[in-house]
Amino acid sequence: MDIQRIRLLREKLRQVEREVNDPFRSDGGCCGLSLAQCHTLLEVGNAGQVSLVDLASILSLDASTLSRTIQGLVMLGLVNRTTSDKDRRCVSISLTEQGREVYDKIESTFNDYFAQVIELIPVEKQNAAIDGVAAFADALKAHNHSASGCAGEKCAVGDEEK
Repeated sequence: MDIQRIRLLREKLRQVEREVNDPFRSDGGCCGLSLAQCHTLLEVGNAGQVSLVDLASILSLDASTLSRTIQGLVMLGLVNRTTSDKDRRCVSISLTEQGREVYDKIESTFNDYFAQVIELIPVEKQNAAIDGVAAFADALKAHNHSASGCAGEKCAVGDEEK
């Protein structure tokens, strides 16, 4: 593919990242939660009940990093952390009643937000836009799970092959 199209794609993705995260910065955007807490709460809500290990995999985080985020959500009364009686290494995460209310509010807020955004796209292009974003996200995930990360040695500062 033409390098100019790739650059345009990269530029637009940076713009999308900034714009998508903008509502999270407002006071009501994620009910006062940090972005990490919000993403975690949404994934727990989507799963219903999920192990800490599986949740870390979904969020592409290591379990110790996620554990701190979960602890903050436990302290806020939004999630339950349950340790298995048979194996103390097995930790299950689920929403509390209050957590479910916050989850529902965030879901509703962002469903409304993205519905308004989609309305700004011509009707005949709305499904193509959604399908294109879904296909791109799936391709990114497939590539990232099969690649060694940031193009290996090319990312090292001071490398000749930047």
